[in-house]
Amino acid sequence: PNQHALLLPMGCSSSRSTDDVQFAKLYVPELKELATMLEGALKENFDEVETKVVDCPDLTKWGLAAPGIGGDPRIIDIGGVPNLLDPTYHGETFHIPNIALDVGLKGAYIYGAGAASSKVVGVNAELMPTEHVSKNCRCSRYSKVEKDGSHIMEKYDSSDIGLLANLVACKGEKGPVVMVRVKKRTGKENFVTCMRVGLEKALKSADSKENRQIGIGGVFKVVEGKVRGHVMPDFKPTVMVDGPEVEEWLQFYEMGPDLTCMSVFLTGDPTKTQDNPHGLDLRLEHTHFFSQSKPEGGHYHFDTTAENVEYVGYFIPVPTVYRVKNAFKREREKESLKKSGEEEKKD
Repeated sequence: PNQHALLLPMGCSSSRSTDDVQFAKLYVPELKELATMLEGALKENFDEVETKVVDCPDLTKWGLAAPGIGGDPRIIDIGGVPNLLDPTYHGETFHIPNIALDVGLKGAYIYGAGAASSKVVGVNAELMPTEHVSKNCRCSRYSKVEKDGSHIMEKYDSSDIGLLANLVACKGEKGPVVMVRVKKRTGKENFVTCMRVGLEKALKSADSKENRQIGIGGVFKVVEGKVRGHVMPDFKPTVMVDGPEVEEWLQFYEMGPDLTCMSVFLTGDPTKTQDNPHGLDLRLEHTHFFSQSKPEGGHYHFDTTAENVEYVGYFIPVPTVYRVKNAFKREREKESLKKSGEEEKKD
């Protein structure tokens, strides 16, 4: 068995079987080392780059539910795209306080990128969750497509997440973080992809035999410039095929500046091996954003004003990634059952 993919014994918080929650260890570089790695990555893509270790400022001023992103952090990947594609699973929901229990951090502060519950909003929608369970403080927002094709972002007054999410759970404490400030994009990659790919290259050049992967949680602001983002419209009544059909279905908008972005990214899946090619089916990058000054928000793709863009963010490396209710694994199991049923019929 893969030593990285340990099954987590469940508490009495949930009726789920242990198969529904798995976790793996990630490599955690020292903050100074991470700052240097990120600086190298970003210089390939931006004209002005500054990275340094600082004390986290008060992020409630950016519209978040906790002042910091520190204190026993863990990355969580929940559900997955198959829940979005098949109407059978459009009602899938995950409750934030239960998610905190599932990953062994009762009362956690949870932030990131996901889907809103259509039961709460009435339609399918993007979710920008930021909720501190033990403090009973929620500043989450959602963004939906209106009937005329425009979009609107509003406060989300629920702890329910729909379909899929990529989150960080922590205690919401202020502490040392890596501050990143960049201006003027010169390369093709977006801000997040540039950091993720750069860290991946840095790990490869260290030439470690192990499958070491880094996971990062953080929050950044689009200080200047505009970004292209999407908002999911309401569900299609038919099963969708991932790829061009989904791309065509998504609604894209130009938004910004003054956007608060919540981001989760990983250099890779630490559980992938030749024997286990799917690993934990981890999504490697997911960022959602909202504005505090106007009703816009959604899923971040890239900035559209390369000459005039500025990002400032605060990031930390995370030691563990949890996989909850993996929808890809469910689909593979369904497929193999179908195949064995067909084999039996032949016999």
